[in-house]
Amino acid sequence: MRGFLGGIPSWQRSLSLRAEIAIGFGIVISLMLALGVAFYLSEQRTSIAIDKLLNSDNRMADLSLRSSLAMYKAREAENELLLSADRLGVAEASARSLPAMQNQLLDMREYLSSLRIISTDAQFRDRVDQIEAQTQQYEDGFLAFLKQHGKDGNLGSEPTSRQGYVDAAVAIESSVEALHTAASKRALQTRSDVARAASFSRWAAIAMIALAAVMGLVIARIVSLRIAGSVAQLIAFSRRVASGDFSARAPQGRDDEFGILAKAMNQMAESIENSNVLLESSADSLKHQATHDALTGLPNRALLEDRLTQAISYADRYGRLMTVVFINLDGFKMVNDSLGRKAGDELLKVMAARMSQCLRSVDTVVRTGGDEFVVVLYDQPGDGTDIVPALRRLLDAIALPVQIDCQAVQVTGSMGVATYPADGADADALVMNADAAMSRAKTSGRNNFQFYAAEMNGASRDRFAMREGLRHAIARGEFHLAYQPQVDMRSGEMIGVEALIRWQHPERGSISPAEFIPLAEETGLIVPIGEWVLRTACFQRKAWQRAGLPAFGVSVNVSARQFRERTLIDQVARALADSGLEARLLELELTESMVMEDLESALLSMKALQAMGVQLSIDDFGTGYSSLSALKRFPIARLKIDRAFVRDIPDDDEDKAIAKAIISLGHELKLKVIAEGVENEQQLEFLRLNGCDEMQGYLFSPPVSPTQLAALVKSRLGAAHRAGARTASMRG
Repeated sequence: MRGFLGGIPSWQRSLSLRAEIAIGFGIVISLMLALGVAFYLSEQRTSIAIDKLLNSDNRMADLSLRSSLAMYKAREAENELLLSADRLGVAEASARSLPAMQNQLLDMREYLSSLRIISTDAQFRDRVDQIEAQTQQYEDGFLAFLKQHGKDGNLGSEPTSRQGYVDAAVAIESSVEALHTAASKRALQTRSDVARAASFSRWAAIAMIALAAVMGLVIARIVSLRIAGSVAQLIAFSRRVASGDFSARAPQGRDDEFGILAKAMNQMAESIENSNVLLESSADSLKHQATHDALTGLPNRALLEDRLTQAISYADRYGRLMTVVFINLDGFKMVNDSLGRKAGDELLKVMAARMSQCLRSVDTVVRTGGDEFVVVLYDQPGDGTDIVPALRRLLDAIALPVQIDCQAVQVTGSMGVATYPADGADADALVMNADAAMSRAKTSGRNNFQFYAAEMNGASRDRFAMREGLRHAIARGEFHLAYQPQVDMRSGEMIGVEALIRWQHPERGSISPAEFIPLAEETGLIVPIGEWVLRTACFQRKAWQRAGLPAFGVSVNVSARQFRERTLIDQVARALADSGLEARLLELELTESMVMEDLESALLSMKALQAMGVQLSIDDFGTGYSSLSALKRFPIARLKIDRAFVRDIPDDDEDKAIAKAIISLGHELKLKVIAEGVENEQQLEFLRLNGCDEMQGYLFSPPVSPTQLAALVKSRLGAAHRAGARTASMRG
């Protein structure tokens, strides 16, 4: 096919396939139309000529026949005259028969004259002239015979006297007969020639049609070979690409549609080849990303099982031990909340590098998530003597201070140890038991390591059971809210309540928020739990309003994880809309750490909430990290002094100084200041003297149920009314 196409002229190669097909079939169609027109015109002309020719020959045959009949009738008239001359006389017989004879001879001359005019054959015309001359001799001889022998009225019967004109008559009859025969043969020959010509025309037309068909087939074959060849090349190219040969290229020597398609497919193959090269070059990087932690570069949980399986297999083969160490960083949450997520990430990177540096190259450090790490110690001796020094090196490395943003940060590690095969027969059991031992190290004062013991599984099971219980607590109605009043220090009136969540477990009874809130934050369940608290508090506040209680606000704590959710603003809007509560009666308590984690984004969310009419306050102020320049940008109404700075008042001078500073700062920023955890009169007096605006704590009321709170409010309203009445009566 390539050789065949190589013989195509360059001008034709520049044509598109559609143009070639159009030109080829256009030629065939034009040829067929031309043949049809030519055949039609030829048939028309031939038909006219044949009609003329046939009419001429037929006319000549007819005229020659008529001439013969006229001569025959003239001889009859002659014989009749001769027979009647003896009976009637020459004059009477001539009068009767001679005109008829002369008329027939006249007709004969007319027929011969027409023959001479029609005929195009000179020889034929000479014969006609000869017959006319003989006719004249015949007529003249007969008239002379009548004139010579008819004087006495008797013609006589001597043949010699008639021989002259009789010979002429016989010659005429013979000539006319021969003329008629020649004309008839000529007519028959013409018909035969016409039949042969018509047959030839038909076969010529068939031949032309066949030629056009052959040319069409040839053109179709050429186009078919072109298409088949180009398609075959493209199919071969596609198969090579499909088999992974991305360096394959399709021939594109022509500028037709297949050339354009080949060029596009080559560009596609080149793009795939470039992408494949890029993928191959980044395959190791992708594999590393899939099996390693993006932040620290350590192996992740996906690679941990593989490393544990290898270590267990090696221990079984050579009779050695393998140890799993589960590590949790003590105090990491405080750093993350105080300094922000970026600082927490930097701390995790430093801890990962330190742990890797103080271990052998055969050991593995894995980050499983958050502030948790797993260390796999390979190839330990049978007595386990090398484990304790390695654990102490890890503790010491973790406890070293870390400088982050010009601030020294120090965390410690709680570690749990499980050894194969004594503490677990597979990877899952070893990790679970090491986790249980780590929990024991946490409860044992932190910054230590604990070896796994069988009884530790009970604590792990409890933690797992609590986690599962949390997942279903909302649906089962196990949560409820308690409300702690907030009081104005000057008037003593209740100006709001704080909603506090409580969990009444069906088996374990009441569970402290200090136990389940950290677990909820760790698992992410704090988000649906926080939304439930928000909606329940809004509906309860609206119920109190319908019951006739005076207007006071309700405060709801927002967790860091809940605040980062993009749906928080929609959750607040739905809770207000569904409950019918006015936005001004809802206050959201935020920690300064969660706001500082992403200041600009937090400010946008806070301003959106403020635009709705929701009040905002900073909870646990002084325990987190924020700058004064950022604080003055917060759209907040209140600062809340954390109970940690109230607890030791008036005995602790530092706490007193901090409380006074927070009160002064709040007033300078034109904010209300509320102290939580007020439990005795000395604390209340100190705060009142230093200008604190509001308080909440057990001194006024512990957290109570909605019914108890309603009763408390009504009782204080009644007492206020009675006191007012007494004052009025005394004045009266």
